[in-house]
Amino acid sequence: MSNPSGISIADECMSAFNQLRSGPEATRPKFIIYKISDNNKSVMVEETSTVKDYEFFRRKLSAAVDKDGNPAPRYAIYDMEYDLGSEGKRTKAVFVHWGPCHASIKLSMLYASSVQQFKRAFGLNVSFFADSLEELEWAVVLKEVSGGQT
Repeated sequence: MSNPSGISIADECMSAFNQLRSGPEATRPKFIIYKISDNNKSVMVEETSTVKDYEFFRRKLSAAVDKDGNPAPRYAIYDMEYDLGSEGKRTKAVFVHWGPCHASIKLSMLYASSVQQFKRAFGLNVSFFADSLEELEWAVVLKEVSGGQT
């Protein structure tokens, strides 16, 4: 798949997403972190994990760096489970566009120009952008994902 920015989406990205959505429970990823390759030609899977701790995901995403060790943007999909009390439990695949404020402008623009095509390719309706650790806190994300029902 390619998009208007000229960056293709590697087949492994969709395979990892399909595993998150419907893979066997024991091996199903809880999250996937995607990155744009160092040559800026394609989006690829950087990491998947079955760890169910949201803080683990938050730390992994916020620790993303570019090839020179500087803070870097990423895309991620997190399989979010939450409880709305009398409304019951919910599960949603949530798309996260991580764009740390100290990332290079060039790299940030590259991610921004590819984000819509990426979301469309995966059919993700629930998404948000975060540029600070505070915006990645569970309570903030939960409020956004649940439409303020929590």
